[in-house]
Amino acid sequence: MIEVTPFNGLLYNLEIVGSLDEVTAPPYDVITPNQQEELYQKNPHNVVRLILGKDSDTDNRYTRSAKVFEGWINEGVLKRDDEPGFYLYSQEYEFEGESFCRIGFFARVKTEDFSEGNICPHEFTLAKAKTDRTKLLNACHANFSPIFGLYSDPEGEIDSFLHEGVKSKPLSVIDDNKVVHKLWRLSNAESNQKVCDLIRDKKIYIADGHHRYETALAFAKDNEDKVVDSAHVMMFLTNMDSDSMSIFPIHRVVKSPTPFNREIFLERVSEYFDVIPWSTEVSGAEIKSRLQEFGKDRVTFCAYMGKDQTYTLIAHDPKNILPLLDKNEPKDLQVLDVMQLHAIIFREVLGIDTRNTTDQQYVSYKVDSEEAMKMVDAGDHDVVFFINPTQIDEVRRLAGKGIRLPQKATFFYPKLLSGLVINKFGK
Repeated sequence: MIEVTPFNGLLYNLEIVGSLDEVTAPPYDVITPNQQEELYQKNPHNVVRLILGKDSDTDNRYTRSAKVFEGWINEGVLKRDDEPGFYLYSQEYEFEGESFCRIGFFARVKTEDFSEGNICPHEFTLAKAKTDRTKLLNACHANFSPIFGLYSDPEGEIDSFLHEGVKSKPLSVIDDNKVVHKLWRLSNAESNQKVCDLIRDKKIYIADGHHRYETALAFAKDNEDKVVDSAHVMMFLTNMDSDSMSIFPIHRVVKSPTPFNREIFLERVSEYFDVIPWSTEVSGAEIKSRLQEFGKDRVTFCAYMGKDQTYTLIAHDPKNILPLLDKNEPKDLQVLDVMQLHAIIFREVLGIDTRNTTDQQYVSYKVDSEEAMKMVDAGDHDVVFFINPTQIDEVRRLAGKGIRLPQKATFFYPKLLSGLVINKFGK
């Protein structure tokens, strides 16, 4: 049973900070160093100072985030709502030429072990990121960014309450030229209780924020009798059966742990894949087109190893992966392109096991295909593997069975803004 509750959120005081777009930021894990500096300069109260503070030789950045956070509360920069409620959030955007509007709500969700079967992860996590978020949570006792959760509501019963909310004037509107973000406060106690009742018997599938959820769960267990409200974590919840779910692929840029020999690599790969060299110009659009064309009914990758060295890789038989899976890796994973890549090419051919912390240094994850190719062209990496996106039905089916995908298997678009609403534990 899922426990979802309204809460008294901390919101920016617009009379002090001005427009909300001045103080919000993307999730911490997609902010580049240049973006971090831009956000620092944008507004002295930008949430980046809490979620991704600058390193310092003389001050611990997590301790500094806590001091800044406390100061903003004392100064009235952040104000807690008097009444509990949900916070409605919509994102209007275009994807592949179509217009979409994703609607969901911020709520507190009671943390519980994945073994309970009610909150379902869909991918593995990276140890470094969990350590980072643990230190921030221990220092600040607050959720600055929501975990992105999905629930199944094919009849749209919960959506009907949310669509009523969007008819009112929003608290804030942020237009970043790619996405229009809108925020409302849902304070009708009766409607909110109906939403709580409707979602109680559903599952929540974590789309994004696995590190933060596992961190929040550990924090709740460690602070059950010490920190008020620590058993709950802030989530953004949206209907996975709506028509506004967009998933991008996350491509893999690889630096071989041993000297990379292109000919030997292609020879090994040809044991499992048809290797087709390109004779046309390489571009992000062309890569996407080929992946879609050949990947309709076959496991397909594109491998870029520099100019005039691009290959389409088409699997001979998906079942060839089965002897390479460990006994704790379910056979169901064979249907996933990303699993074929990690098990056959990474582990078997290149000797990279991304399940091991020490091997994670050899793989970088990029959504932007052009940026990924530049990393190889610069000579810092050996090859980019471009893949098709994981489908939402695969996420639902596997996560519902307790099966996790390799880390960075999905990129749900658009990303949720940090700083719209903050969940602070205690009073």
